[in-house]
Amino acid sequence: MVFVRWAGTAILAVAGAFSPVGPAWAQGPVAGTDAASLQTVFVFGGRYYSQYIEYGINPFNPTYENNYVVGAGYQRFLPGSWHSWKLGVEVGLAARLGDATSAEMWAGGVARFDGIVLGNVRISPAITLGISAESGVVGVEAEHAAEVGGGDPALLFYMGPEINLSWADNPNLEVFWRIHHRSGAWNTLGNMQDGANATTVGLRYKF
Repeated sequence: MVFVRWAGTAILAVAGAFSPVGPAWAQGPVAGTDAASLQTVFVFGGRYYSQYIEYGINPFNPTYENNYVVGAGYQRFLPGSWHSWKLGVEVGLAARLGDATSAEMWAGGVARFDGIVLGNVRISPAITLGISAESGVVGVEAEHAAEVGGGDPALLFYMGPEINLSWADNPNLEVFWRIHHRSGAWNTLGNMQDGANATTVGLRYKF
């Protein structure tokens, strides 16, 4: 399938850009972080909404569709950190369910900041940027494709801004909130402006 071929190419391209040796600026573990955890696995689920990505900053604000996403992913980070920043790569696979059923696969780079600690809680903002491929449209994505007269959302940019919460007594387990976003970035890909946006929550394990 075209979807699988594009997705596989994107994953290999992103993963190949990172060697197993950390960058020259990498330092040892930073006090107060779990910098030794270089890999994560995560699961998540959420609901699509019909507006643009910024409407999801307040998760109680959007107009939600009867379309849903459930998925899982893997992250690998470079050794060390820089002023509590960690860089790595992410790959993921999701099912899109509702008025239609399709699959999505994405790959990209991820940046994470582990420097915010309030008592027993660490708050870690992060963002994933990459490429997303899908096997079929769902919800308002079909309307976005029709708006520009022949848009193709099969391969779009991916962005996943998120907030993670973990606890000092169990730093390897965390919960997170993420906006699951696909778009053509102002007609750069697929002759599309926006694609689809979902508010999601998930659980991540670091090892």
